[in-house]
Amino acid sequence: MIRWTVALATLCVAASPLCVAGLSPLAAQTFAQIEAEPIVKLQPGETPVPGQCLTQQELDLTDALNALRRPTVGVEADGDDQTPFNPHYFIGTWQVEGVLPESPLGEGGDFVGTETVRHVDGCTYGSTLEATLADERIIISSRMIYDRRAQYLVRIEADSRGFELVKVGLLRGDPGGFSSHYWEAPAITRDGVRVRLKGRTFIASPYAFRLRMQMAIGDEPFANFGTLWWERVEP
Repeated sequence: MIRWTVALATLCVAASPLCVAGLSPLAAQTFAQIEAEPIVKLQPGETPVPGQCLTQQELDLTDALNALRRPTVGVEADGDDQTPFNPHYFIGTWQVEGVLPESPLGEGGDFVGTETVRHVDGCTYGSTLEATLADERIIISSRMIYDRRAQYLVRIEADSRGFELVKVGLLRGDPGGFSSHYWEAPAITRDGVRVRLKGRTFIASPYAFRLRMQMAIGDEPFANFGTLWWERVEP
């Protein structure tokens, strides 16, 4: 589970009531609080866990951070280690919707569908997205591979419209618990036209995330290619 608590270190400014006697200006909390709940660090070792991508040490770190009653201490103060992103986040069923413009990839219009993501093995995941776009039924079969050490995610999409996209890039987070996958796909050719795609998958909630895309056609610069929203379907 991603920790959604924002570190208070950046809130401590001269005029702030947080900056009072006995309060650490970097930690934004008293030394007594830290002594009661020591700084949380990732422990050495990489013990694999069956059915998981993250190691036991990374899962323990996440549990320890989630159990804190004090605010987290920012990394700029040599504080708590950041929660590692767990790609198990994607497992489940999601409602997908948004609006896409017309492009060499197909007609434009409302994009509405459902994606189901499953764990395959280790840090590999698979999904099937069934959607409609301009009254056309689309099926996108995907494979996601996450490199937890490099924080690098590859998503390979086989689209029923007759093309494949390989979205690759870093998946990084911040101390507030927000994560983003900045990706770019190698160019593909559709009907003799060279098409490039890039985007950002912004993860800010356990229940929803959004994808903002840009497209470049031929030698033209990148331009907005719409936004899609994923909302988790509760069991």
